[in-house]
Amino acid sequence: MATLRLFARLKEIAGSARVEIDGSTISEVLDEANRRFGSEFALAAKTARVWRNGDEAELGDSVEPGDEVALLPPVSGGSATITATPQLTAAVPVVVTAVLVFANLRGDEAWWAAALVAAAGLWVIDVADQMHARGRPFPAIAVALGAVAGAVISQALGPVGLAVALALAVAIVLSWGVGVAGYRSVDTMAPAVMVGMLAAGAVGSLVLTRLEGTPDPQAIDVFLFSVIVATLLGIVVDHLADLPYLDPYTVTALAAILTTVIVAVVQDLDVAGYMLVGLGLAVTLVAGRGLGALLRTGSPALAERAPGFLRAFDGAVLAALLYFPLIRLVL
Repeated sequence: MATLRLFARLKEIAGSARVEIDGSTISEVLDEANRRFGSEFALAAKTARVWRNGDEAELGDSVEPGDEVALLPPVSGGSATITATPQLTAAVPVVVTAVLVFANLRGDEAWWAAALVAAAGLWVIDVADQMHARGRPFPAIAVALGAVAGAVISQALGPVGLAVALALAVAIVLSWGVGVAGYRSVDTMAPAVMVGMLAAGAVGSLVLTRLEGTPDPQAIDVFLFSVIVATLLGIVVDHLADLPYLDPYTVTALAAILTTVIVAVVQDLDVAGYMLVGLGLAVTLVAGRGLGALLRTGSPALAERAPGFLRAFDGAVLAALLYFPLIRLVL
């Protein structure tokens, strides 16, 4: 008996992300799933790509007991189609993280702001793809414009610009709904406003953290190092099965606190202050994962991995939004 993993629309139809299915080949597994879950499932499964134990598979490939077969439907984000393959899921966060680190090392505010806007834009596209997969329209362009506004206004107005950027992000999304009939429902506007505020706030907050007059010029380095290490360790634990007393969220939280304190000690910073900052990062990284799961699947449950090639950034986005207010308060 194989384990069939389902994502996006297929998961919603089946009512579960994992099901046990009999079959000696991929084709037999899919046929049994189609019989079990009905014509709507069968129609959606026709366009899905099939993976067995992490490798792309053909319908005639054999299936052994304990194998994992994944159905990955193509996700429409508008004019383009993105298929969230395992390779894409692994590669994109690494590339985006590398760009952010490079932009920070350059020390140029324009490069830093541009990198943040690009990262936020990709994250918005990823969330939009998951919303479309669930059959819900999502104004990705309006939300992305809010991220641009977050960078520009925060850089121009300083700390007060963060509040202005959040308000403008909401206004842009709501105005888009007024102008475009397909985006006027509450089910569309509510998540779009939330994502818009997250994207604009995260960009604006990290722009402010790099500006002259920030509470600590090294605060952005602490943020990047702590969030990268904590997120990476959480992913590693998430992919290791049956580790006693460990789960990815506990590991992420503890790693955020410990890494922040270690960096503060090494850099001779305010250790007590950064311990509180680490606690804040720990809470927001885990809460952000739950919020991301809610946006991507409609459920805040953390037991299953949410779909998407930038799902690892869900916690980082919420942590980024609250980082500048946090260091202003603590340091």
